[in-house]
Amino acid sequence: MNVCPTDIVLAPAERIWNLLTDRRKLAEWTGTRLAHGPAGPLAAGDQFVLRAGMFRLSLKVVDVRPPWQLVLDVRLPFGVTNHEEIQIMPIDSDSNRVTFN
Repeated sequence: MNVCPTDIVLAPAERIWNLLTDRRKLAEWTGTRLAHGPAGPLAAGDQFVLRAGMFRLSLKVVDVRPPWQLVLDVRLPFGVTNHEEIQIMPIDSDSNRVTFN
């Protein structure tokens, strides 16, 4: 199944990018907590783990193209893996279309 939610975000691309690529901020807005992962900017090949209660979400960074595209493989409980592509497309200097695949 392929689902691509899209929304207009009233923020500069750099601000959106920061929220997506700072592991602690990502954990905060997804309602999880950072269990472990490398510090610093995300790079292809990085892996980190978020926890939601007793569930563990393992994320592997597949590709990073700041500040427009982030590709992740997300291993969910019960052996499910989602391939997520997040794209930030500028509309103007203060708004962007953000698409999650």
